[in-house]
Amino acid sequence: MKNKLLAGLVVVVLLVGIGVLAGCTTKQTNNPTAPGNTVDSDKDGIPDTAEKTLGTDPLNPDTDGDGINDTADSHPTIYDGHIMESTGSADFSIKEVIVENNYDPITKTSAPDHLEIVLVNNGSQNISNFEVFYTITDLKTNQTQSTLLPLNGFILGSHQEKSVHIDVSGKEGHFRANPNSIYYTSKNQLQFNVIVNAQGHQAQRATVKKDAGGTEGPE
Repeated sequence: MKNKLLAGLVVVVLLVGIGVLAGCTTKQTNNPTAPGNTVDSDKDGIPDTAEKTLGTDPLNPDTDGDGINDTADSHPTIYDGHIMESTGSADFSIKEVIVENNYDPITKTSAPDHLEIVLVNNGSQNISNFEVFYTITDLKTNQTQSTLLPLNGFILGSHQEKSVHIDVSGKEGHFRANPNSIYYTSKNQLQFNVIVNAQGHQAQRATVKKDAGGTEGPE
């Protein structure tokens, strides 16, 4: 009789143990942050959590735009290459580069801080095929990050003034910034050096500094 009771208890314990393990397995599978589970949104071989640590973009497999996948890039936040400045007609200019105290002319309200480049076309022809090369330097630590960003689809009409918005808002017509860059994570004073190229047109340069203060939350 004792043996039968003992055997019954063993079976119950085993069933309960199996149920607990099954519950744990289910929770682990459904929770992407649980141990053993990784999320790699841009499929570059680097988990999103590690991208934050590395300072790379979880939605861009080539954060600096140099054509090298972040996994294979020894400096994934620094453009590895030589920037050739475009030459030709000097018919467009950089009116202003804004990195803080941005303003949204559509809603007529203040906009979250982001990199905004105001371009002016002084000529009679539309200009396209733009690309922006920008470097961010932390003036306290001297850490530098640089990115080459093609402005696909951006057209600057004849005698038009138009802004290039580089942020993480996902808004139509805006271009993506790296949310893990020092622009968003550093509290120190930053310097932005910007080169705007357009095939067949004289490249334009500008420099602006961002005051020290709180880090900027992505839009």
